[in-house]
Amino acid sequence: MKEKIKTFFSICILVVTVPYVVTFLFQGNKTSTSSTTMENILEKESDRKGETLDAKLDMEEYLVGILAKEIPLDYQMEAVKAQAVIDRTSLAAALESQEGNLPASMSREEMLTLWGQEGFEDNYQMLKAAAEATEGEIMYYNGKPIHAAFHAVSAGKTRNAKEGLQREDEPYLAQADSGMDIPSPDFLKVVFMEKEEFCKQLKEECPELEITPDHIMESIVIETRDSSDYVIQMKIGEKTVTGEEFREYLSLNSACFFLKEVENKVRIVTKGLGHGLGLSQYGANELAKEGKSYKEILEYYYKDISIEK
Repeated sequence: MKEKIKTFFSICILVVTVPYVVTFLFQGNKTSTSSTTMENILEKESDRKGETLDAKLDMEEYLVGILAKEIPLDYQMEAVKAQAVIDRTSLAAALESQEGNLPASMSREEMLTLWGQEGFEDNYQMLKAAAEATEGEIMYYNGKPIHAAFHAVSAGKTRNAKEGLQREDEPYLAQADSGMDIPSPDFLKVVFMEKEEFCKQLKEECPELEITPDHIMESIVIETRDSSDYVIQMKIGEKTVTGEEFREYLSLNSACFFLKEVENKVRIVTKGLGHGLGLSQYGANELAKEGKSYKEILEYYYKDISIEK
């Protein structure tokens, strides 16, 4: 009787466990996911000598997620295409560097949460169409992917990297007239700060500063600007800082700023939004409205580059 009971339980155990064993043997430890991660892009990139279809699709999917984070959805399609080439160039440069610092990308789940069910499909398909229309295209200078810098709105002219930031190896980041940025609501911003608050914020970032509210304006000297009016170097008391550092201290829109005392307050006027290098997104959109193609837009803002697949 005991033997029959043992046999019965053995058969039950086999019936329960065999399906799981068979599944494991055929499927291993695979899991499925609807979103592309940084890890599988890098893994596919490092494993391939020639570009495979799967890796290409992964990169393009990741690219759509980058676009979702970086371009206003109501911009002209040619401006969105230009941004797609910019983002693909940055992605290619990051992969080539082998450092793994890829541009941030948004997953489909994040897009769905942000846009909702109704907006997701239209927005996703628009961004995907921009990526597909420029498939594989990257900007090169001297055979290497460029530093595809871009910003939201210029101060009327984009910056020259060599002049303002001493970047000798990026001559394609030259000054370009972008007067079409002036109508942007982000072109000009005026802020008034109490002197006490102004000093407090500066000291929070630089505790070593020896400044007082009563003499704050005498303590700040703008030493150099570039030809696009962005501050290159300035002094706060005895401390020398760059325009970009000062911008970060006070969370200003750009390093194209102007300070003045008005009615015992510090008035800060900024022009543009962003660092001012490379393509202006607002300007690119205005050029697209004028009928410029995405390649014409890119060649306008980046000098002497080639666009190749």
